Order: sequence, then structure tokens, then C-alpha cells
Amino acid sequence: MASSTPEQHEIILTRWYEELWNKRNYGVTQMLASADYVDHGDGSQDASVGPEGAAETVKAWHAAFPDGRLTLEDITTEDDLSVVRTTFRGTFSESIGDLPPSGEKVTVTSIGIERIVDGKIVERWGDRNLVALMQQIGALPALA
Repeated sequence: MASSTPEQHEIILTRWYEELWNKRNYGVTQMLASADYVDHGDGSQDASVGPEGAAETVKAWHAAFPDGRLTLEDITTEDDLSVVRTTFRGTFSESIGDLPPSGEKVTVTSIGIERIVDGKIVERWGDRNLVALMQQIGALPALA
């Protein structure tokens, strides 16, 4: 296994987030994720496996928030791991499970850890601010 440089990580992850999340180019997962890619989820989703699993996770977000855009705020890399901070913004326009769309605009922050080996994303751990998301769409009361 060859390690990648921080500059290579930045190129790979910038492309991943821009192409997949903002341009809705789901095929980019075939190019940038390893065949055995695992997204360990953040408690709100089951772990996704392989490039197809990565694409399906993002498609679910796009279905609920059709105008959604993701901003890549920071990338910090050490060895084969990169920590990524992102902000997702969109309008809750389609149901999520039993939750009907509220039409509310949301802002969701996230911290992810991406492991890159041989130029491919092989593993991801993430933590989205889901309490804030649920408050913004009216599924939970705001904290005082």
C-alpha cells in the first residue's frame, strides 16, 4: 500500500465533495472509492459499502434536499487519514422516512475522517450535527 501526500488527499477529497455532492456526478465514486470502501455512518445511517453504497448515501440526501450544496471548509491530513469539515445547506423538500417535508432551509455541519490508500478513499467515519438538523426541520424542539 502506498501512502498519499497531503496534497493528493486534498485533490481527491475536493473532487469527491464537489463532483459527488454538488454536481451530482455519482459515477465519481467508481473512480475515487476503493471496491471495499466502507462509510461507517454517523448513527443516522447504516454503513454503506463500496462505491455504490457511497453514491446511494448521497442520493438520499439529494432526494430530501434537492437544492442541497456542500461546502468543504477544511482538510487536515496526517499519514493516510484526512479530517474534513463540511457545511451542507439545502431546503427540506421531500420526506425522510416518516418525516414530511417542512420546506425549511437547513444548515448542517459535519466532521469526517477519510482514509486514503493508493489514491482511493477506503474508509470514512463521520459525525453530522443531526440534532440541529432535526430542530431545523421541526422534528425536535429547539433547546432553550
